[in-house]
Amino acid sequence: MSADPSPARVLRTLNRKAHRFLRRFQTRRGGVAVTFALALIPMSMLGLAAVDFHRASTVKSQLQDALDAATLAAGRSSATTQTGITTVGVNVLKANLKTFKDVTLTSSTFTLQTDGTVVASAKATVKPLIADMFLGTGIPVKADSSVVRANNKIELALVLDNTGSMASSSKLTNTKTAAKSLIDTLAAAAARSTEPDAVRISLVPFSMTVRIGTSSQLTTYKSQSWMDPSGTSPINNEIFTTNNATTTQFANRWTLFNQMGISWAGCVESRKAPYDVQDTAPSSGTPSTRFTPFFSPDEPDVSQYNNDNTWKNYSTSNNYLSDGLSNNNSNKNWWLRQGRVQKYNTTSVDTSGGKGPNMGCTMQPISRLTTSYSALKTSIDAMVATGNTNVPMGLMWGWHTITPNAPFADGKAYGTDKLKKIVILMTDGENTFGESSNPNDSAYIGLGYIFQNRLGISSGTESQRRDKMDARMAQVCTNMKAKGIEIYVIGVMVDSYTAGLLKACATDSSHYFDVSASSQLNDVFNTIAGSIANLHLAH
Repeated sequence: MSADPSPARVLRTLNRKAHRFLRRFQTRRGGVAVTFALALIPMSMLGLAAVDFHRASTVKSQLQDALDAATLAAGRSSATTQTGITTVGVNVLKANLKTFKDVTLTSSTFTLQTDGTVVASAKATVKPLIADMFLGTGIPVKADSSVVRANNKIELALVLDNTGSMASSSKLTNTKTAAKSLIDTLAAAAARSTEPDAVRISLVPFSMTVRIGTSSQLTTYKSQSWMDPSGTSPINNEIFTTNNATTTQFANRWTLFNQMGISWAGCVESRKAPYDVQDTAPSSGTPSTRFTPFFSPDEPDVSQYNNDNTWKNYSTSNNYLSDGLSNNNSNKNWWLRQGRVQKYNTTSVDTSGGKGPNMGCTMQPISRLTTSYSALKTSIDAMVATGNTNVPMGLMWGWHTITPNAPFADGKAYGTDKLKKIVILMTDGENTFGESSNPNDSAYIGLGYIFQNRLGISSGTESQRRDKMDARMAQVCTNMKAKGIEIYVIGVMVDSYTAGLLKACATDSSHYFDVSASSQLNDVFNTIAGSIANLHLAH
């Protein structure tokens, strides 16, 4: 008899034995009544046997369900050894079978194969009501199951708002907790994958600009061709002048840093359109594709010559050098004083209160794609709230961290099999390029001053400036999605107008989360982490 006999086969066996049983009691003179009475015994036994095998069929289905759940648990666990897989599988299987009485698990195996498949089998016996009188043992049942562990890969950019407004309502504090929880979830999912480096994550804190590296990284970056060491990007020509206020003079930002003895803090400026919203690799043949170090100019010594031949005082926030000019009429020009390259040739720089060419570059640096999850969480803990909102730039550098193109070229090629590129954007406010009460008409941000026309306008109301930044943000989102990048967006306590823009940026409506209180952030990040792990790290 096979280890797992079919009900039909066993019933045939019972029928044969029942007939032999009857023949032992029948006599040649036996009457019909005696025969019928005796026949009731095997008929009852057959009925009970049928009940037994119905129970066995039910238990077999229950064993299959329990084994499927145990195999799935083993496959989803962080166990990477045969012993670990077996321990998880057996424990879950036994727990699932506890509620089934009269069922004895006789054996089980859980095997982790080289391709990541977890193959499992289990055998059990069902205590019968009557069948063991004929079979001599419990009714055996068996089940088999298998689960394929993940072998997909993820490249994920966490683009997190670090603007000054994030300091309120515990927004930044709750963001840190939520982002670290997401990393833990994806790290656990990566541990279950058979692929090395299954989940690589980058971190991009942003405000009015982005800081692209640590001190040690910056030493290397400043000499790279993509960072424009020779100062050929046209951005270098937009502010600095000779003593003739109408003539521009080429000014390499690196040279100005060196002349003042000031180290570059690592912030950068947006490239000139259209490269500000593209991941086009920098090239020497197209200087506009190169990146320019953030360099906040020294604003004049709070004065300008007016048509009525009087001095007018203006407010300044970053006056860190002497203009080096007398106050005669020929020198009473804001633009001449601000962009005069000669004055940057001194080490007498007033950096009090954060002033200087790096003013505003105080956010946490970018963390490039990595599997060092503990280091990522350390960087998240170090994030600080500072500056105003420049979402397009944050998004763009999130993209730069996962693209296969320079500057970092850390991402694998677009279209790589079983690879998904994902960006998670979290922000609490609208894009900002505020006005100021001096001829610059704005603070200096990653887009320079408004008069530099980097947005297609050289002046305008704050609303008009925001609209231009919103348009650039929308274009970044469109360009990323065209490359197959999946975008999740979280709007934290934003108005309806901003919510609409952010929702349009997301891959679809299910990828947008409107958070009305920062306390909800942990749940939202966990939901996204679960979605990524379930949809992209499992079959």
